[in-house]
Amino acid sequence: MFSDLSSRDESFETFLSTFHQLAPHARIELNSGQSAFRWRGRFASTRGFSWWEVESEIDWTCRFAQRKERLGLVLPSSGTVNARIRNRTVAIDREAALALSVPDVSSISYSGRGKHGHITLEFEPAAVQKTLSAIFEGATLRSSELIPRLDLASPAGGMLRALGEAIGAGMHDARLRSEKSMALLGEAVLRLVFLNFPHGLSNRAQPHLTDATSRQIMKAVDFMRANMHQPLTLSEVADATGIGVRSLQYGFRRFRNTTPLAYLREIRLEAVQAELASPLNLLPIKDVALKWGFTHMGHFAARYRAAYGETPSETARLGRAEAKADRSK
Repeated sequence: MFSDLSSRDESFETFLSTFHQLAPHARIELNSGQSAFRWRGRFASTRGFSWWEVESEIDWTCRFAQRKERLGLVLPSSGTVNARIRNRTVAIDREAALALSVPDVSSISYSGRGKHGHITLEFEPAAVQKTLSAIFEGATLRSSELIPRLDLASPAGGMLRALGEAIGAGMHDARLRSEKSMALLGEAVLRLVFLNFPHGLSNRAQPHLTDATSRQIMKAVDFMRANMHQPLTLSEVADATGIGVRSLQYGFRRFRNTTPLAYLREIRLEAVQAELASPLNLLPIKDVALKWGFTHMGHFAARYRAAYGETPSETARLGRAEAKADRSK
């Protein structure tokens, strides 16, 4: 879903309706008491989270009627944002972001002299839990106790702002928009927040690693082999195995003397080599490489030659020669 609305083209009711689709647990109140104001809104949603960017010229407040367990991030571009969190007010401007556990927030107010605006990301509970568990096994959003004010002047803050803008660009441009890429960017935002900003789990600098068993690593291997033509992430492999990402990495080092990503690349190269060497193969080398997850042809060719001592084209030529010999018999 993507909507691009403005007061020049759409009614205020359309604005409210679109906002309500992404945040059904919230309602908007205009602080001025007016029913119309100049505004611009871009709204989008994808797997695991929603994104919106709003500019307006009248102060307004968002009140939360339902306390659903979600994580919200608010990044002002201009003006100020005031959030009422557990009966106290936290105020920020464009030098900071707000990290909000939605059940703890009763209202958020947006204000400024003239035009003011912000970007908001709101993550579904499953997306937050998936990332949290991969970093701090057994942790929950409530136990994380995120500090509401995130400093955007820090290197991590600059990266957080850049990721928010990148998500907006990807959502807005149909040529770039893809559910998979947006989900990965959303996960990158969550990992950045939980690894680089203060929260109640920060003293767990080395998250507990549950020892992965050899059976679990074999299960991971089986999952990789069954899905190696898909754009797999470590989180997906870990979820399928029933362990965290760090335990997965530790288990591969212990039982396979490699990393999960290196192992995945190895079995993908094996699949490419087998297909190129087959007398039945009719696909060009680039298509075979793309089929098995290699998108950068230069890196692919170098890794292939390092693994097999010959170029992909040499393997394909031998396969075609074998096919020609079989036909001439």
